[in-house]
Amino acid sequence: MIVTINLDLNSNTKNGHPIFLNIFVSKTDRLYPRTKLYSFAEHWDFENERPKKTHPQYSSIIDKIIDYKFKINKLQMSGVKRNANQIKNYLFGNDGDVYAFWEQRIKEEKKKLENSSKPIKTGGNASVYQFNLNVWKEYKSSLSFNEITYDFITKFKLEKSSTCTAGGINTYITKLKAIYNEAVRRGVYMSEGNYPFVKVMEKQKPTKDKHLTISEMKMIIENPSSSIYYKYFLLCFYLGGLDFIDLASLKKSDIKFGRIKKMRSKGNTREIINNKIFPEAQKIMDFFEDPESEYVLPIHKFSYVNYRHNYTNRIQKIISDMNIYSYVDSKTPRYSFIHIGSMELYQNRDIIKELVGHAQRDTLSIYEGKFPLHIKDEVHRKIIDAVIEINNKLPEDSEFTDLA
Repeated sequence: MIVTINLDLNSNTKNGHPIFLNIFVSKTDRLYPRTKLYSFAEHWDFENERPKKTHPQYSSIIDKIIDYKFKINKLQMSGVKRNANQIKNYLFGNDGDVYAFWEQRIKEEKKKLENSSKPIKTGGNASVYQFNLNVWKEYKSSLSFNEITYDFITKFKLEKSSTCTAGGINTYITKLKAIYNEAVRRGVYMSEGNYPFVKVMEKQKPTKDKHLTISEMKMIIENPSSSIYYKYFLLCFYLGGLDFIDLASLKKSDIKFGRIKKMRSKGNTREIINNKIFPEAQKIMDFFEDPESEYVLPIHKFSYVNYRHNYTNRIQKIISDMNIYSYVDSKTPRYSFIHIGSMELYQNRDIIKELVGHAQRDTLSIYEGKFPLHIKDEVHRKIIDAVIEINNKLPEDSEFTDLA
């Protein structure tokens, strides 16, 4: 890395020639940013890269030049490799505004969402970034990157501890950390001190179980409700622990030969769901049949995020009225399907992963899974039968087998 301070003799203004920095990292990575300083050639010391004492604004310019040289020397002494853009931002002090960069990230995420081909728009990372930005702005109206220190984060935790859980506090810190790290990666900010996010997370209590047991699911099924939210809840379970976003985006074209075959709508996953539609699920789907719609359910007509929130609130009320007080949210049917299959029925976990569309990290699983459909269907049916057969008898321990 070489950084020099030069006079641009090819440009001339009424204030003189512009003073610029020559930042050289490699032949393909170099920049020539201008400062807001000027000098005529007769007032410039070309050998020492500084104004002569005869310069009319010597005092103000020399202070800036010394500051540049101090920072340049600090960069060279650090031994840390930086690209030209990182060096420029550091020298010019353009690496300060956390919230400005945060807003930029929100715009980028919104653009990605607009370009997405997914039929159901969830708000994605943009809404998450926006919510957390609002929290930090409420705590401190303006924030520069160099203000993000261990002490700053500790004070934030202390203030929030009166109104937030440890998990909530950690979420806010995690989002700030993501913005900080991205700014460093892009060269928007160059950290000078210690990394501020070391050992800052709060210790959390064990996460509440979000699943229901066989006995709890039986109670729900034996106490039917006319609510459409109740029907959504059971349909998610009956279709193999389908996520609510996948239920909302389910199209009639995804159904062929009595099976659902679609790619999951979550994040960048490429997992395929290929599950049999059993009679219990088909009965609910028939209830929502709309010949005019390409979708199986009417959820797509509404704002997804608001509708999911409403669904969660309604199903929590329905289930609590049955004197079931386990934690319930939009993912409970999914987690319950997984828990019942793996922890109560002792079915093969890899089969259950394929049923619910969890990512499998081995090479064989790239190609739509590794288990025959009839094997998956048997496990799927056992899980449904466990909750709808009132006198269902679980197998003895000696009968448990693992196909893995």
